[in-house]
Amino acid sequence: MGKIQTATCQDCGWTGPVEDTKEFRHLYERVHPGDVMPAGDCPEEGCGGAAMLDLEHNGEDDLRPPMVALMLGLDRLHLNIHSGALPASIGAQVNELADYARKALAAGPRLQPVCKTCGGTGVQVDAWAFWDVEEQRWALHSVYEAAAICADCDVECSYAMKPVTQAP
Repeated sequence: MGKIQTATCQDCGWTGPVEDTKEFRHLYERVHPGDVMPAGDCPEEGCGGAAMLDLEHNGEDDLRPPMVALMLGLDRLHLNIHSGALPASIGAQVNELADYARKALAAGPRLQPVCKTCGGTGVQVDAWAFWDVEEQRWALHSVYEAAAICADCDVECSYAMKPVTQAP
């Protein structure tokens, strides 16, 4: 029996079988030349984000989906705190995020992206940042892993997360 192909939503962190994604709508408004084609729309009610195909990240030890969910949850919590709109279920949100963090920290070796073309570690992805007035610095809002560029070989690439190797 073959491995089930999975996808992860870039907006809400949903992960699941590609067959569960919805038909990708408004293609020409959402995907531009050179972009990686999504597997479909996220099936989560009210999300509508793009679910991207998971390549070589389909094991039980794959931390990308929980890390995406952790990042999005922390962003949501941060915005709620700064706007003063704290939901009644904040304790449940914090517990869920803490569970994701515990899983990530207990996972083993530190990982780094490695280019599948040249084997280099100079992988770069697009990100959005916002100016945090309180901290007086740029703060990361979202990371878009769908399109990566390798600074080592200067090509658009796919990559694998591999353990950090230390020099002898």
